[in-house]
Amino acid sequence: MKVLIAVDGSEIAQKAFNYYFENFHREGNEVLVCYRSEQPDLPTIMFTAGGASFPAEEIAKIMTEHNKKVNDMENQYVMACKNLKAKYKVLFETSAGRPGPGIIKLVEKECVEMIVMGTRGLGVIKRTVMGSVSNYVVHHAKVPVLICPN
Repeated sequence: MKVLIAVDGSEIAQKAFNYYFENFHREGNEVLVCYRSEQPDLPTIMFTAGGASFPAEEIAKIMTEHNKKVNDMENQYVMACKNLKAKYKVLFETSAGRPGPGIIKLVEKECVEMIVMGTRGLGVIKRTVMGSVSNYVVHHAKVPVLICPN
């Protein structure tokens, strides 16, 4: 069985990862650890009393911090999968698109048979305004989805 575990750096994503391995993982299963991040918000032009300038240093700093966070998280999950002696792939990507549709496309491309993910526990108002990755995945996946709550 091919199982996709969607992670996002949160404690609940780590709990979902652990829950899968403690309760569902079987020898021979292939695990795809997936992180789909939106690009960080970057400043464009800064207006000051002296005129306009392009904030190249600030953009470089934001991207360096983002890339370090993603690389650290990727390494964390690689080590966890190795320690668990699991057959795995770690697929981390930052893109302009929203994470939900990216996860669904990956599920279809990789012929995944089950999705495991956490929910950040957004309240009704936040979920209505911002949307929810787990809500999107549940309503668009054609395979079973295991959602681990807070």
